Amino acid sequence: MGTPAPAFRMDARAGWRAAVLDHVSQASGALRLSTLPVSAAPLGSPSGSFGGLSLPVTVAIGRAGEIYLLDRRSGTILVYDACSETFVPVACLPGAGGAVGGRDPVGLLVDCRGDLLVLDAGNRRIEAWSSADWRLRGHLGAFAWRDGRPVAIRPKPELDPPTGVPTGAQSFPADAWMPAGMAMLPDGRVAVTDSRHGLIHLFGARLRYLRSFDGAFEAQPALAAPTVMTADRDGWLYVVEDGKAAVAIIDRDGHIVERVDTADAIAGRFVKPVLAVDEDGTIWISDRVSGDVCRVRRSCAGQCLPPERVRLVPAGCPLLAFDASGNAIFGDPRSPCLMRADGTRYETAGLFNSQTLDSGLSGCVWDTVEIDAATPFGTRLSIATATSHFDLTPAEVDALTQDQWTLSPVSGHMAGRFECAVRSRPGRFLWLRLVFEGDGAATPAVNAASVRWPRETSARYLPAVFSEGAESADFFARFIEIFDRARAGALEPLETLPAYFDPLATPAAERGEAGADFLDWLGGWIGLALDRNWSVDRRRRLVAEAPALFRLRGTVKGLKLHVALYTGTEPQVIEHFRLRRWLSLDEGALGDTAALWGPEIVRRLQLDAYSEIGTFALIDGGDPLTDPFDAFAHRATLYVPAGSGFADADLAALEAIVEMAKPAHVEIDVRLMRPRFVIGCDLVLGVNTVLGRDTKPVRIDEATPGGEILLDGPRRPFALNPGLRIGRDTILE
Repeated sequence: MGTPAPAFRMDARAGWRAAVLDHVSQASGALRLSTLPVSAAPLGSPSGSFGGLSLPVTVAIGRAGEIYLLDRRSGTILVYDACSETFVPVACLPGAGGAVGGRDPVGLLVDCRGDLLVLDAGNRRIEAWSSADWRLRGHLGAFAWRDGRPVAIRPKPELDPPTGVPTGAQSFPADAWMPAGMAMLPDGRVAVTDSRHGLIHLFGARLRYLRSFDGAFEAQPALAAPTVMTADRDGWLYVVEDGKAAVAIIDRDGHIVERVDTADAIAGRFVKPVLAVDEDGTIWISDRVSGDVCRVRRSCAGQCLPPERVRLVPAGCPLLAFDASGNAIFGDPRSPCLMRADGTRYETAGLFNSQTLDSGLSGCVWDTVEIDAATPFGTRLSIATATSHFDLTPAEVDALTQDQWTLSPVSGHMAGRFECAVRSRPGRFLWLRLVFEGDGAATPAVNAASVRWPRETSARYLPAVFSEGAESADFFARFIEIFDRARAGALEPLETLPAYFDPLATPAAERGEAGADFLDWLGGWIGLALDRNWSVDRRRRLVAEAPALFRLRGTVKGLKLHVALYTGTEPQVIEHFRLRRWLSLDEGALGDTAALWGPEIVRRLQLDAYSEIGTFALIDGGDPLTDPFDAFAHRATLYVPAGSGFADADLAALEAIVEMAKPAHVEIDVRLMRPRFVIGCDLVLGVNTVLGRDTKPVRIDEATPGGEILLDGPRRPFALNPGLRIGRDTILE
């Protein structure tokens, strides 16, 4: 792909080069809309709670008080069990553990008959499930909007273009509806929003189609991409439009009366929900069943086992909390009871202007703008650029008109990397503008932004006729860049191939994770087996030093190097044959450093010599005549410094490394050296002694006798203060 083009990098580490931050904050490291000091939930929230006036689309209340919850992560429908105070899957629903048959269930609703309606956006239909036996009563859709009315259609299987094999996905025609929200009216009718056509479809109590409308009336425009909605006690509909903070209010005739963005003006039209749900999906339940609940199991013999407590929240806590997936939320031991916290709201619009970006090239054709951003549902982000041959002051940049900025909306992007071409005219200087929009409940977030220059494509190798004229040259350069990037993507694996052979750069899975790991593959070339429970840094160092380790394998130096690569500290090895203290003729001297040759070295069982219980050892091999040599041969002790974070798993990995690095006939005892200095307990200065920090003396009733005891120094000697006289000012007791 060649040398990468120069780029201006803007992020929390390199700096954002911000000239204007209008309702945009960079306190968290990323560019976001500023927070508002209010706690009220936004009216146009994509969750469908309408500022707390209605239940979210993922929660529904049955006619008998059942609480249904849709786990968006797994597509599972859960029901609340008041006895165990947990959400459990609806076991009778077809599918694994209550999973809906569709690919993307997004909403729940209980109709007038008590049936559970499931909005399946993946299959673009609404399923009606009987709450009595969980039988599928019927479904709405999929439909196509043709000739002013919905027409039933069947999706076609999506085929893989190269092979023609079905991919498992479904393909819908361009005029197929896209249901996004449901609401039940007081008379039993069901309203469904169609975000693709900007319509609301009405169905009868038995799911029979009635009519459709777009809400346009007098000065109020028609609906634009309607999503979630709800109904008040009078049958008026309240519809959220994608990317707008205001909510459209539709009367019973299907006309938009007004658009409001605050909940205070319409709060009196709704019946207060029986369940409290936060904007993040947290469900709060306060009406707890009194008394304790226990589960009694039977053993294989049919006997009742001791009862097990089911409830995990203390009985004194008035509130129970569950996340959006139905998992219980617990407090800590100090504060076991949870309390509701205020939510966070954001500004609905913000602006970021960069400082002047100087390419240093006269008439520079700027290439691309690349951002790492996230645009949650209900938010919008746009990129705008302006160029000039002269450096402008901040006031002059602010005075630029809208037609002098080239705007590129970030569409169809949820999270990750987004790239767009700079369509501004050539110029040495460039200014970047990011336009943030949101509904108040969420905010776009830009983690990094890069502006690259100059634009160099394959057009410079083609005949000049293709680039004749400024507009033609700009279009052709951007057009040919599509193929340049496709070619670069195909060649990128070849250019990055050397990194796969570098132990310090090859892709590696994190500790304990499964999946592809080229570090294991690289180690397999030289017969090195790596444990996934080791950290990535340790495995990389081990593979990088493997050639040196193999040359030193079986030696003391190789063992120490192998262990040092894993632990990061220098170990010590004591070979037992070096501890022999034999008296040699004409060279020995009597003392505690000398030992006589005799059977007491091994203490084999021997009649009239070592036959008393407790003084002999049962040994089934070896020659007694060579015991003084065999007792110290082929044995060693490895001392490894270990801190407080050295766990049992690390010790097991260390023993595996020692077993792999040592000679097969040598027995090695691994000893961990903790930060201590204890005289008389196998102490070898410079080998197994470690000076610790913050050592404290032992105190009666505060310490347990053992290897970690540190005795205090002697007391201060008795001394008389100056001026004291014996017999007058002192009393001896």
